[in-house]
Amino acid sequence: MTGPGPLLLAVAHGSSDPAAVGAHRALLGRIRAAAPGVEVRLGYLGHTDPPVLDVLRECAATGRNAVVVPLLLVAASHARGDIPAAIRAARRDGVRFDCARVLGPHPLLLRAIHGRLAAAGVPASAALVLAAAGSADPDANAEVAGTARLLWEWRGGMAPVEPAFASATGPSVAEAVARLRRLGHGAIAMASYFLAPGRLLSRAAAGANGLVATEPLADTDEVAALVLERYAEALVGPAALSGDTGMYRAPWPGSRSDPPA
Repeated sequence: MTGPGPLLLAVAHGSSDPAAVGAHRALLGRIRAAAPGVEVRLGYLGHTDPPVLDVLRECAATGRNAVVVPLLLVAASHARGDIPAAIRAARRDGVRFDCARVLGPHPLLLRAIHGRLAAAGVPASAALVLAAAGSADPDANAEVAGTARLLWEWRGGMAPVEPAFASATGPSVAEAVARLRRLGHGAIAMASYFLAPGRLLSRAAAGANGLVATEPLADTDEVAALVLERYAEALVGPAALSGDTGMYRAPWPGSRSDPPA
């Protein structure tokens, strides 16, 4: 008889905003409902307890294998440095720690954004500013720009989608809104490319200056499905998930260019 599968350790950035913890806990509730056979824990890179290293050391002490799933939308310093460092520090002989890929880019994130836009009543004809945290890593910022392009395609190319950032790089949300105004767009909204509330999302919304700004993405079925897909992918590999062998395979659209249902 086999024992329990590896723990799914979801690792978030952490925030001094208690609403961020609420969003992460809501996401874990959705994951548990979708996959009741998977044990799920939450760890943080800073600001909030428990630290990811503490959870990993507890796993190592009890002999529990784990898959670390970064609750991060782009691959930047936390995904490339901090999380692997915590895994190395906690690793013990006989215990396996695997690290999944970050969540983005992925069609399920576009579906989640689409759902937030619909919930906020944003019409398909409105121009969008896709607001993200921003990074000192140009590759991470390029991923956000790529997601903005994909979102524009999914919305049928009716109105532009401009990437913008709350820190580390530009353009800011206010600058992106001003550009869209200069191009003659009257209806503009801010699509939040954040998983949870926090200081940077508040800064981005302030830059929108009263425009409609959508809710963050963590507390959605799409993100829960994506976390489970990253977990399964880390266990069996992406090739296996292309068929019916992925135990928690998320529902992919036919291609990245398919519009949301």
